[in-house]
Amino acid sequence: MSDVDSVSGDTAKLLKDVTGESRVDSAVRSTVRDAMIYRLGKVEDQIEGFEEKYGMSFEEFEDEWEDNNIDDKHSHEVEKDFWEWEGLVSRKKVIEDALEDLE
Repeated sequence: MSDVDSVSGDTAKLLKDVTGESRVDSAVRSTVRDAMIYRLGKVEDQIEGFEEKYGMSFEEFEDEWEDNNIDDKHSHEVEKDFWEWEGLVSRKKVIEDALEDLE
């Protein structure tokens, strides 16, 4: 049994109605793509917040971090920002790769 076969009739109808797709697998794919695009936007907004806060991209921040040019580098706030920002950049790449695979 495929994953598409396990979608209930009501859910399948809803997905097809909302997406305008005639096939359930296409409707699921379209919905997943839309969700990933939405999530990518949220991640990009969060990344932009860090870029505005620190006045640079993560790559630049990471270089400055490694060169010990970040004030209060080991403060809780800055370390937390570093790890969160790094995770967002990684998540962005994962989403972008997944979207490419869906094309």
